[in-house]
Amino acid sequence: MSAPIPGYARANADATDTPFRDGPFAGSGSAWNDPASETIGMDDSGLTGGVEAGCDRQFDLGDNAFVLGGVIDFSLMNRGANGTSAIENDTHTSFDMGWAASARLRAGIAASDVLFYLTGGVALANIGVRAYDRVTFPTQGLMDVSGGGTETGWVAGGGVEWRFKSNWSIGLEYLHYDFGTVTATGAAIEPAGAFRPSENDIDADVIRIGLKWRM
Repeated sequence: MSAPIPGYARANADATDTPFRDGPFAGSGSAWNDPASETIGMDDSGLTGGVEAGCDRQFDLGDNAFVLGGVIDFSLMNRGANGTSAIENDTHTSFDMGWAASARLRAGIAASDVLFYLTGGVALANIGVRAYDRVTFPTQGLMDVSGGGTETGWVAGGGVEWRFKSNWSIGLEYLHYDFGTVTATGAAIEPAGAFRPSENDIDADVIRIGLKWRM
């Protein structure tokens, strides 16, 4: 089967200010914005688009059928947002998710021409995270750290698919992506020698519809 997959996605990042590590401040318990462990929430939502391909195998179960298959997909996400510290309003965080892809198994029950299924597997996404401030005295910015790249996580969800012709079906699917923690870190300008880590928990929820052609 193959299909275009337009949809709607909400991506979320929770950036946590963690204590300095490495350098002379390691182990001190101090953080950029004391008290440590402040979490800045960020989210963005909007339309997505991509493609999907896969195959299924059907096993008859009396009047119904058990369906087992696999699928790979790629979606342009283009989601990102900024956040501001509630402790120091010149301290900011940001994240962006450019694309996401997955390789999944799916299993379900088909009754007549309708398939109900669950799906899950491995996910990849292009993710960038950043933490920075806008202090202008005595220097332009005391801290600007970043991280990310192609990140690995997991994806799970489910859906329903209706075959309205022998080689055509239309489906509605929900997927939850979780990419764990992506860390932005690097040396701060002040205090000298301090390494500021910002740990970002990244996830996304996607609802999409697909028109599928079957060989």
